Amino acid sequence: MKLVLGVIFMLLSSLSFAAKEPLKEVVEVVEFPDIAQKQIFDAAKIWMAQSFKSSNSVIQYEDAATGTIIGKGNMNYPCKGAWNCIAHENYLVFFTVKIDTKDNKARVVFNDLKLKVPAAITGSSVIKSYEVDIYVPKDKENIENGLKDVIGQFKNSIQKNQIDNDW
Repeated sequence: MKLVLGVIFMLLSSLSFAAKEPLKEVVEVVEFPDIAQKQIFDAAKIWMAQSFKSSNSVIQYEDAATGTIIGKGNMNYPCKGAWNCIAHENYLVFFTVKIDTKDNKARVVFNDLKLKVPAAITGSSVIKSYEVDIYVPKDKENIENGLKDVIGQFKNSIQKNQIDNDW
């Protein structure tokens, strides 16, 4: 009987653990018909430099031969609704972004995702800012949707760059 209860407990524990995984990454492949890898690569570097402003270098690694760009960035927490926006005021999402380019397409990967909670004063206590993994289901949903919006901006930028180059 103890063995059966032990097995049931272990199964339930593993199921609840699986449900408590943090948001690890957001990945999307974006199609760019009739655009060469070099054009996508060059436009992606410009997009990263313009989109993720930092006092440090945004682009950490680039290799034109493989078409890979890796950078660090952050964005404001993409809140939805009044209460969610009030609760997450001044929160930031930190990430690493990797863009792999090929002829006619690019793969955009956001990983190393962290939520930065700002410093706060409560009564006579000061709570320092800190970074956490993203476990809360609503936070996961909002951040994933926010990063997909960023990927949409990437796609529009590359397509606009292609049009601007045809002058």
